[in-house]
Amino acid sequence: FVFAFALDSESFTVSAFILGGDTLRAHIHCEGPVAPYDVESGAALGGAEDKFDRKQGDYGEKIEYSINTDFEELNIAVDDKPEEEEDSGAKEGESPEEMRARRAAERRKALENRQRQERIKQKQKKFIRDEGEPIQKTLVAKSDGWYRACVEARHSTVTMELDFRKESEYGGISDSGHVFTLEEKAVEDEDKDLDEDTAAKEGISDEDFQMAKDKLKTLRRLLADIQSKQTNERHRLMIHSATNEHSHSRMVLSSLLETVLFMLVTGFQVFTIRRWFKGAPVLGR
Repeated sequence: FVFAFALDSESFTVSAFILGGDTLRAHIHCEGPVAPYDVESGAALGGAEDKFDRKQGDYGEKIEYSINTDFEELNIAVDDKPEEEEDSGAKEGESPEEMRARRAAERRKALENRQRQERIKQKQKKFIRDEGEPIQKTLVAKSDGWYRACVEARHSTVTMELDFRKESEYGGISDSGHVFTLEEKAVEDEDKDLDEDTAAKEGISDEDFQMAKDKLKTLRRLLADIQSKQTNERHRLMIHSATNEHSHSRMVLSSLLETVLFMLVTGFQVFTIRRWFKGAPVLGR
């Protein structure tokens, strides 16, 4: 479980990445508010959560989000809303040629939509498996209170990296639509410190100061980008290692079952042939 306090209309991001386990599958659930905003102690928070689970506590307008993650197969849902089916029957006053043309346009549109969703799905797979990016979801708190995110591995034990980031603590929303990460927040804070500094304080000319400031900003962003890529590379290698280990285990088990079956069939054949030559009526003699 991960708990965090959020204000009304504040955005927060839940980020999850499965690092290892017997299977790289888990169910992620985020909901709230599970406790009122004025809770101060752990005991009071636990009591309010118990009431919420028993549906006896109402602490504001509720939000809820769930997703099944599979870092091996990556069955990623692209569109939560099903496409509305269009009526392909003949419309009033429509000629047969117009009806055929309309149906052809509908089929072409449906095909283009499926192809677009497949491209989005493949892009998401690349971000997670090839780039090592976590699965992220940004929600907006509709009421003040405490919110929680939990992970449930139903078939085995998994090791997961779970992050809960609030807009008020991390300084805003990035271009990706998610709350800033700790590294992105550090870059923004350093940029603000540089902007507040002046050439007069440093005792240098305005031109030299501006040039040095721009170089420092560029260097700091490059360093943050390298750190992010190193983290993603570590995630990617972990996924590949776990996937290869699971594939090897399945291959070994499959080979063992095939060997046992082959030995049983061979033993039955030897037994049948021996009985045949002994003159026993096994083969209907």
